[in-house]
Amino acid sequence: MIAQDASRFQDLRRIQTTNIAQQVVLEGPAGAVTSIGAVAQSFADDLAFSCAILVDASMNVIDEATAIAKTTVPYIPGLLFFREGPVAMAAIKKLRKRPDVLIVSGCGINHPRFAGLASHLGVELNMSTVGVSQETLCGDYVEPGEACCFTRLTFKGRPLGFVLKTVTGARPIFISPGHRISLQCALQVVQRCVVNHRLPEPLRLAHVKARHFRSATRSGQLAPIRTADTAGRPAHNQ
Repeated sequence: MIAQDASRFQDLRRIQTTNIAQQVVLEGPAGAVTSIGAVAQSFADDLAFSCAILVDASMNVIDEATAIAKTTVPYIPGLLFFREGPVAMAAIKKLRKRPDVLIVSGCGINHPRFAGLASHLGVELNMSTVGVSQETLCGDYVEPGEACCFTRLTFKGRPLGFVLKTVTGARPIFISPGHRISLQCALQVVQRCVVNHRLPEPLRLAHVKARHFRSATRSGQLAPIRTADTAGRPAHNQ
């Protein structure tokens, strides 16, 4: 069984290297960024709860959608998409409007195979994505000294993104393009979303709402939801 599992995970890594990483585009997005989305997941036992949100220029939530699914892959650093990608995509597709840029709780190209969760989601959905994580899977950097300051994140001489200190006294966050967005634009999108917290506001709200969705579902405050539920909300145009 262990050998089978090892073989299976090697196949997943091969998908990242030979398929996803080869399709990632580090340019764009085309036109102005007027709508920003975010997606985050929360977990309980073998269930994954996802919340996708859309905010306006004032960081007010103008749409949100949720989805739930059973996890079929354990948590393994570097293979996050295969654990939570399907439920995240289900939630994103239920938003009434497709965001110009989607902030993802996870890595972008700051990944050993340059195919983190944000990159994989971006390729699968053909969407501009930015990865924002509280740790990085790879890369060298010098931690910024003050709030609002950032430094570059590199790996083997390749620029991967930025390390941004958003709150004095707190650890920085790691910003990396996922797909269809440039390094500089990825940083700018996150910077405009930082309000009074460590995480950019759309992503912070997505985390809060994902946890609330998990708690409310498990306590029976919400009606029973079918596994991998995608009903009740039309998908946006792909």
